[in-house]
Amino acid sequence: MNIESTITKWTKEELQQKAYDLGHAYEKNCAYCPQASIAALMDVFQIKDDVLFRAAYGFHGGGGDRGIGTCGALCGGILIISYFYGRQRFEFNFGRENRKATHLSGMLVDEFKKEFDGISCDDVQKKMFGRSFNNANEEELKLFLEMGGHTEKCPKVVGRGAALAAGIIWDEINKLHKA
Repeated sequence: MNIESTITKWTKEELQQKAYDLGHAYEKNCAYCPQASIAALMDVFQIKDDVLFRAAYGFHGGGGDRGIGTCGALCGGILIISYFYGRQRFEFNFGRENRKATHLSGMLVDEFKKEFDGISCDDVQKKMFGRSFNNANEEELKLFLEMGGHTEKCPKVVGRGAALAAGIIWDEINKLHKA
């Protein structure tokens, strides 16, 4: 990861637009919201971590396509925030708290909730489609796809979630860089 080039290469707005564009394109072309979100953020922050990328997969569709858990686009942003600022194993082993990732993730949750009227896949789907889906059910999945699930609606959510996370990380990096 090369944070120095990230904070000097783009303005915050440019970074957020890049994260949005990549997130939108990845969701539209490859699907699976947490990985699309993570791929966008990995690209803009120059992170190479296939294990993290792979580990995010099961969060798609609110967790295994059930629609009831946290939106995968939000999970992806939280995972990348935690990648930078989360509690490390030695801190865990000694029972130390690390409030940085908690605070920054909370900021992302609050912004995401404000924009999408909730944080669960179910909430986001209701906002974007007017209803929710259980994509583990073939008929529900078919309707989700017909209504623009991976071509229109979810790409917008992933793009926006990635942009929100990128903005929070950019602010934090710049705050630390200027200190």
